[in-house]
Amino acid sequence: MTDPDTAAGQAEVPPRLQDVLGVPTLPPAAATRVTNRIRGLLARLRRGMAPPPVRIMESALAGLETAVLAALCRLGVPDRLTGPIPVAELAQGCAVDVHRLTRLLRFAHVHGWVRLDRRDRVHPTRLTTFLRTDHPGGWHAWVTFAAEREITAALGALEEALSRDGDAFAAGNGLPFFPWMRAHPDRRAGFDAAMAAGARIHGLLLARAVDWSTDRRVCDVGGGDGTLLSVLVAHHPHLRGVVLELPEVAGRMPVNERVVAEAGDAFEAWPTGCDTYLLVNVLHDWNDDAATTLLRRAAEAAHTGVANGASPRVIVVDSEAHPRPTDGMALLADTLMLALTPGGHERTVERFAALGRAVGLEVQRAHRLASGDLALVLHPVGAAGRPPAVGATA
Repeated sequence: MTDPDTAAGQAEVPPRLQDVLGVPTLPPAAATRVTNRIRGLLARLRRGMAPPPVRIMESALAGLETAVLAALCRLGVPDRLTGPIPVAELAQGCAVDVHRLTRLLRFAHVHGWVRLDRRDRVHPTRLTTFLRTDHPGGWHAWVTFAAEREITAALGALEEALSRDGDAFAAGNGLPFFPWMRAHPDRRAGFDAAMAAGARIHGLLLARAVDWSTDRRVCDVGGGDGTLLSVLVAHHPHLRGVVLELPEVAGRMPVNERVVAEAGDAFEAWPTGCDTYLLVNVLHDWNDDAATTLLRRAAEAAHTGVANGASPRVIVVDSEAHPRPTDGMALLADTLMLALTPGGHERTVERFAALGRAVGLEVQRAHRLASGDLALVLHPVGAAGRPPAVGATA
């Protein structure tokens, strides 16, 4: 439960990059792309060195990583590891069998989540810190969300998503993802917390990658609990924000003097009078028809601003789909959307541009973020007075 006074105060203190991302400075987007390519190449080389049966078994049992990591987080192991501790003492604190816990810790040691020494002690690693419940990054919530029964049920029914109207999540859980979440508010809170982890990173990256000097009011459509805007306005004190969310989500948003919630439906009317409208990891939840409707609402809100003498813009942040499959987060995100939504998917810059043009928006800039995502800046056609430039910039 978030204390309103505390939440309001925290919004004024910009989160540190070191605390959220674990790096002292933000790497250039080009460096991130090169690093990811090298990691992908090394992973392919490692896989290629194993005979086919071994590769098949490793892939078939890959779900153990999620299961073990989530079990350790639910037991509170990362929170207990403030320094080296005997495994027996850790097991006693967690109220579990020491020998069985050791087996999980051995698995975790190999993956770098903890470190075991020769004196039967377990040590925290750099990754352990990020898994604690009090870590400002919030990644503990992502781990537990990914391991929830509804997610594993959707992944287990993935083949159901392959028909034209297929929905793996509904096949595994009885309802599509968002209606299911509305019917299970206890799980929705966990989903919100997981989304907030990514929102903190996007807030930090957008605060640096995009020029906000002429903005005064920013609207985050589908912005969850307002984490992204809270980070953004903390880094740019002249900004004020509004989060457009469904009533049940808007009602849970922490109090923040500079970020307010507006209850509504993103497929209906949007707030007017904003300089920038954000759609961050929203369009990839939907098929092209629904994504076009959302962009049409964006265009309507932006054109209202143009009519009043302003020059509003729309910023879409999503992973970039590649013509050829590339090992990385974009491919994982696209496959996850296949499991969780009936039509959501990642898109190429060209596809985003085509959807925008269909509703009177043109892509005028594409920022590559250090996360690997793209931030596409769209303006109402003819409003900015310059031709579109879809070439991505770091």
